[in-house]
Amino acid sequence: MSPGPRVVRRVLVGVGDPAVVLEAGMNCGAEAWERVIPLLAPRVRVAAYDRAGLGGSESAPGLAVIDRQVDDLASVITGLAAGPCVLAGHSWGGLLVQLLAFRRPDLVAGLVLVDPGHEDMESGLPPAIRWGWRVLRAVRPDELHGDVPASDAALRELRAAATAFPDVPVVVLSAARAFPLPRRFRAHWTSLQAGLAAAAPRGRHVIVDGTGHNIPGNRPDVVADAILAVAAQVRAAAP
Repeated sequence: MSPGPRVVRRVLVGVGDPAVVLEAGMNCGAEAWERVIPLLAPRVRVAAYDRAGLGGSESAPGLAVIDRQVDDLASVITGLAAGPCVLAGHSWGGLLVQLLAFRRPDLVAGLVLVDPGHEDMESGLPPAIRWGWRVLRAVRPDELHGDVPASDAALRELRAAATAFPDVPVVVLSAARAFPLPRRFRAHWTSLQAGLAAAAPRGRHVIVDGTGHNIPGNRPDVVADAILAVAAQVRAAAP
């Protein structure tokens, strides 16, 4: 598929409504969902893709910016011509699907946020680890290097909204394990994620046992069950 003149690699399998679109974590592409997709395909149509410059997708000109990532996600959804979709986002992808739902609620039938990132999560780290984290990101920049101010502005816009979530089913999955980070950081991050579920009109928070942050890789069954449950709610509410 192509948002504008760029080619984006997309994986599309399965049949059934509503369609599901998967958004991977930072620096990750469609392969991050390889254990989840086979569990979804027999029940729903599911799409995963590589963001610009990752995997098989062409790079976009200029700096990678969060607004372009959200626009690309919207292009993937509209390219399916399937109406509003259930969106599942892991980590950074969880932030992207939240922004998309806030800006384009017409494209969203439901949300599954898989250990989603949060702009305030770093504040739960001890100062030494926080400093080391920033040094690591400077040495090994992520896909949004150079876009920190724009990302921060977009997330402030989201949190300042009177209603950040549309009135759709929302499930937030949190990892149970903290390793290799401090337990108090995990507790802080989980509390932020619980707040996301509480802010959604139809939100539900689930802590996933037996896994750390990589829930799609370690507990694909839980992720798939959450997505299929949201899809079932959407079907039941359809006229």
